[in-house]
Amino acid sequence: MKKFTRLQGRTFRSRPEARETSEGSPRGILPRGKRAEGATKNMAEANAQAAAVTKLEIGLSKEDQARIDSLREVTLDSGKEAMKFVNPIAKFNEFLIGLGGVPLREKVTFFQLLAVMINAGVPIIRSLYVLSDQNKNPKLKKIIHAMAKQMEQGNTLSSVMEEHPRVFTEAERGMIASGEASGNLNEILHDIARQAEKSAMILSKVKGAMIYPISILTIMLVVVILMLTMVVPKLTDLFAGSATELPMSTRILVGMSDFALHSWPILIGGIAAIAGGFIMLKRSKKGRYYIDTALLYLPIFGKLMRELMISRFARMLASLMDAGLPIVKALEINANAVGNEVYKKRIMFASQDVAQGIPLGENLTGNDFLFPPMVSSMVLVGEQTANLSEVAVKIASHYEAQVDNAVGSLSKLMEPVILVVMGSMVGFIVAAIMQPIMALSDLTSIV
Repeated sequence: MKKFTRLQGRTFRSRPEARETSEGSPRGILPRGKRAEGATKNMAEANAQAAAVTKLEIGLSKEDQARIDSLREVTLDSGKEAMKFVNPIAKFNEFLIGLGGVPLREKVTFFQLLAVMINAGVPIIRSLYVLSDQNKNPKLKKIIHAMAKQMEQGNTLSSVMEEHPRVFTEAERGMIASGEASGNLNEILHDIARQAEKSAMILSKVKGAMIYPISILTIMLVVVILMLTMVVPKLTDLFAGSATELPMSTRILVGMSDFALHSWPILIGGIAAIAGGFIMLKRSKKGRYYIDTALLYLPIFGKLMRELMISRFARMLASLMDAGLPIVKALEINANAVGNEVYKKRIMFASQDVAQGIPLGENLTGNDFLFPPMVSSMVLVGEQTANLSEVAVKIASHYEAQVDNAVGSLSKLMEPVILVVMGSMVGFIVAAIMQPIMALSDLTSIV
């Protein structure tokens, strides 16, 4: 008989009595083994839900997580087969990708797109996966994908960038770390993109200005080699039959031709030895310092190099200080990222003095070759008015304009030098060939 209980105008049916099931246990009460299985199943479901929530909290959507899980699911048999056989072509491709570089223009595009996606509200990990999928550079594609996977484990963007120091400079990593700490990563990425874009523009202008002189000199070198190996040997046979003494210019030309024909292994070995010695010298710390010092004292390119270093120093100093870094830390990062050992040593010395309380403008005073008086005076005024970052931006803009003007006139300055070198070379070859021919014609007219 069913029992009912009335409570505040509502009627409820009372709980039925537990009846024995066919297994011998009361209905509604599971056996102890089944209760344990159900509890384990519920706990597994709860852990899976917690893991899914955690993955979503770090910036992954459900679609991205499903794609990642599908990539991670590998059967045991396929894993054993992969361990038995490793594709040599894939290994060779990985080796080639490691040898390749990342162009500055590709890095600028990466920072710009990452800033745009973060500003649009896309989680940073999903942004990295999207940029990795659409990137065309194989090395940068692989690096971005690895960064996204490391950030899934809870690492920050600046920390995962530290594992790729050849791609991301110390200044970029320091600015991103400051942006992550201050919650201003979007603007920091835009600043990095603008700075990298300006550097890429200056480098492209320098390369464009050097294309014309390098191409002319290359063509002239090829013509000289062809003359020495094909034309001069035929004339040497003609001159050997004459009893007259050859002029000095002709003897020099014939000697150069004989050396090019019979001693070319020595020439190639000498060029390879010089190139190898230069590379080894550049890899050593003292060697880089000597090479960078020589570059700063070059007749035409030395001033351009100094102006480029000053503009880079001021631009990075302004960006790092705007990112919230202290001036001592900003100077240390700037020294390691400026790209010249002479300026690096001088800026590191300045950071040590600033840490002891000496103003930066006062420290830069007295070295007019590296930092002209205008730079030290403006830095000193910026420190006195607590407006150093804006003053540094003005210094960078001024010297960037100077570099643009110098690069624009560089090709014009190189044209007369190239014409003089080409004229001297052609005149020497013509004189060396024509002088004995004229002497032979004089002998035949006398006879």
